[in-house]
Amino acid sequence: MAVALLRPRRPRRTYEGMPSVSPVIIDSLRQRMERVARRMAIEMARTIPLAEGVAGGSAFSSEVLAACREGVATLLSLWAESRPPSDPELQQLSRMGGRLATTGVPLDAILRAYRVAALVIWQHVIELVRNHPEIDAQSVLTAVGPLFDYLDSISAAVSTSYLETRERARREQDRQYDQFFAEVIQGTADQEALARAAAGGTVLNFPYQVVVVGAEDTSAEASVATSWMPLGAHVALYQSTLVALVPTSVRIATLRRSLRTATGAEQLPWRIARGPVAQDLAEVPQAVRAARDALAVGAILQPEEVVHDWSRLHPYLGWLHDLPGLEGFVAASLGPLLQRESRRRPPLRQTLEVVLSAGGLSEAARELHVHRHTLLYRLERIRELVGDWKDPDDRLRLELALRGYRILQGISEPGAEAPGVTGAPGGGGRERTATAG
Repeated sequence: MAVALLRPRRPRRTYEGMPSVSPVIIDSLRQRMERVARRMAIEMARTIPLAEGVAGGSAFSSEVLAACREGVATLLSLWAESRPPSDPELQQLSRMGGRLATTGVPLDAILRAYRVAALVIWQHVIELVRNHPEIDAQSVLTAVGPLFDYLDSISAAVSTSYLETRERARREQDRQYDQFFAEVIQGTADQEALARAAAGGTVLNFPYQVVVVGAEDTSAEASVATSWMPLGAHVALYQSTLVALVPTSVRIATLRRSLRTATGAEQLPWRIARGPVAQDLAEVPQAVRAARDALAVGAILQPEEVVHDWSRLHPYLGWLHDLPGLEGFVAASLGPLLQRESRRRPPLRQTLEVVLSAGGLSEAARELHVHRHTLLYRLERIRELVGDWKDPDDRLRLELALRGYRILQGISEPGAEAPGVTGAPGGGGRERTATAG
């Protein structure tokens, strides 16, 4: 937590055995406490720049004045009793630091204001010495040490209170942001939720393209948010993926480049999928679903790629939500080949896949490490079992069935995500936008 960045507090000095502060100084300041506190409050108000939109006015001024009265009263008690401030006193005096942490006031400005307040007290001490010659020099010097120790202790306590409050506020802001983003993705966000988010600084300006990243750890979320939010994107962790609403003017190449810069990696460490453009709030859930489905299908059909485009994978995305239909189609198209899977080496299915993807029979034979005549024999057997690969209709049906088979195999592997929960494992493939081939 940020509080850990504070320098260790030095041991508090004890004042036993030291000469006491002159009662004249203590009594005179106690009689002038209101004037001293008001002067401190005025100087602190001049030093602390309130952020734009933060309420100041009489209520805030009264709070600062009350804190100054309390600070002077505590200092007089410490002088009178020759002791350092207690933890409860410091905790009480530091509450202004926590209050100002929510206003956007920089911590160094707050600490500077406390130094100004201590200077006001010291100026009054000097004025008292001028007006009361009976105050001896040693008594004045005795007041210096406790005053600056007091300032040092308050500064440390204020810093701790400030940073703790900022950290709590940040965690709460992150929680509200994630909750709002989940409502947007699920389609349950309404205009009231939009207004609350806007009041907290999160404004949605449609249209957005939906981009998902196949990563679910906090370090990945930090990297994506750091690199994409400056581009106008909204990023949050949703189930097994990071979901981003990205302005349509931002290109995927820009997102890839900024993410590589943020991670310091030459290649993207996670898979990315681009979904449809959401024109308004109502279109976000469907666009997210399409992008997440593209992430899952792309990992199976294009394992060598790391960037997938839903528009190029669109024909296959519906299969994730109709597995029984896909199983029936694959069985009807490839059943005889799959039944002979264990009898052939390589399987006839693999032979068919290579032939459909190769540039010709000679190239396919080389890739399969078989003689061309052997390949022709296998193709004749395939034609008898499932259809002619040279016939356009049969070829399209067989290509689709082979891809459907790969999807079924991919989602049935141990550790694979179930359909509809489409986080995909990362890959170290070539970094270029994938096609559906």
